[in-house]
Amino acid sequence: MDWLTATKSFCLLVEKGSFTQAAYLAEISPSAMSKRIDWLEKQLGLSLFVRTTRQVNLTEAGSDFLPRAQSLLKQFDAMLSDTQHSASDPSGMLKIAATLPVGSSILMPHIEAFLALYPQVKIQLDVLPFGDDPDLEHDLVICKKQDDFNSAAHKGTMLITHQMGLYAAPEYLTQHKKITCLADVAEHKIIMTSSYRKMGRIEMENGEVCLLNNFNFVSDHRDPLLYAAVNAMGLLFVSSIYIESELEQGQLVRLLPELKTTKTQLWAFYPNTEYMPIKSRLFLDFLKQRL
Repeated sequence: MDWLTATKSFCLLVEKGSFTQAAYLAEISPSAMSKRIDWLEKQLGLSLFVRTTRQVNLTEAGSDFLPRAQSLLKQFDAMLSDTQHSASDPSGMLKIAATLPVGSSILMPHIEAFLALYPQVKIQLDVLPFGDDPDLEHDLVICKKQDDFNSAAHKGTMLITHQMGLYAAPEYLTQHKKITCLADVAEHKIIMTSSYRKMGRIEMENGEVCLLNNFNFVSDHRDPLLYAAVNAMGLLFVSSIYIESELEQGQLVRLLPELKTTKTQLWAFYPNTEYMPIKSRLFLDFLKQRL
């Protein structure tokens, strides 16, 4: 029980004059309403009501407490309203964590647009190491959803679902053997992240598996991976959302368009509290509209 809930129940009971009617409006049972009033009286050390089988009446102490309680609720409602209205002009620091590829390729263009829309907001974007679970130090943690992550301290929402395709530089294709099917990939060098190096395989949507034994470059940094791919060092399995610029400029082209990996979900995680800060809610809504 808390003071605000108990005080609201007190004022509602005064207004309705009946535990049954007050409980109905509060969407609780009459016994629960009675417990709230009992708690409030115990905290105050006062008897607020004279109770009969048909009605409740204020005691002298209850009559003295009523205007103070009503004033408190009005102040709270005003404070809440002011806070909610700040959604049109939010300010302060929004702390976000994301893996390097997500932060640099996906988030940055939207962060730039968000800050232009809300100039009083400041954003701190930190790196979430590959494999680390979302923490509670940041307002938002944006990363791939892991099946084994199940934290009661977090809430989460899915942002997008994406799949990887196979890409290479045009120069690479002119210098190496033609790729006509997934089996041909085994004859070519692969560029990949450390997580796929550990797994040693990539599963396709159709059930096929590509073994990743023949590789020549591993990095968890987006820029070196793309440098390697663009400069014809090997083939790269990647989602198109990470290489939009390279595709537009013709630096990378897709191979075997029918080839798609299993689906991956990108999620936003945040602390499991009753109210989400306005900055967090606005940024999430902004992302969902643009992704």
